[in-house]
Amino acid sequence: MTANLDHCALAPDLQEWTDSDLRVVEQFSHLVTVQLDILAQGPERKRLIDLATRALHEARASLGAAPPLTPVQLPVSKLKASDVIGQGWVALSQASLYRAVESKRFYCVTPKGRSIGKEFPSWQFVQPVPELIAPVLAILADQPGSEIHAFWISSAEEFNELSPAEMLAGKSFETRAEVHPSQQALLDLPASERLRKVLAAAKWQHRGMADIIG
Repeated sequence: MTANLDHCALAPDLQEWTDSDLRVVEQFSHLVTVQLDILAQGPERKRLIDLATRALHEARASLGAAPPLTPVQLPVSKLKASDVIGQGWVALSQASLYRAVESKRFYCVTPKGRSIGKEFPSWQFVQPVPELIAPVLAILADQPGSEIHAFWISSAEEFNELSPAEMLAGKSFETRAEVHPSQQALLDLPASERLRKVLAAAKWQHRGMADIIG
C-alpha cells in the first residue's frame, strides 16, 4: 500500500498552492504574531519573538507565500479604500471595510480641503494594531475623524513623546529618525500593557473633550 501513495502526498511542497491556501497561511501567521506579542513575557521576550518571526518567514517562503505586511516602522501614508484592499492590507471588500469603520475596527479621515471622500491612515493595518485598536476607537467614537487621527499621531508626554499609535503598535513611525532608549523600553512592553496605557490616554482625552463641549 505504501508503494501506491500519491507522490504529492509525500512531497506537498511540490503542489501548487492556491490563493485560498495562501490566505490561510497569511491569517495563521498574523494570529501567531499577535498572540506571541501578547503572551511573551520577561527578559527572553524579544528573543522569542525574533525566533518565531524568523520561523514564520521561513515557513511562508517554503510555501511560496509573499512576505507578510509587517514593516519595521509604521507608515505615515493615507490610502483610499481601493488601495488598502489592493495592497493586501486587509482581506475585505470595500463595503466590508467601511462597515469595519462603522463597527470601530478601523477609522478613516476626510482629506484636507475636501468635503467628500475618505482616506485610511495605513499605520492602523500593521500588526498587531488591528487586534488591539477597537476598544480605543470605541472610547473616541463621538469625536470627528480629524480629532481621532490627531489623537493617534500626536506626541504624548506620558509616552516619552511617542504617539499613541506608536505605543499601541510597539513600533515607531517611519518619520522618526531616532528612538531614545526610554522610548524603546515602552515600545518593548507586552501588547496588553501598551493597550492599557493607550486606553488610559484615550479616556483622558475623551473626558477633556466632554468638559470642553459641556
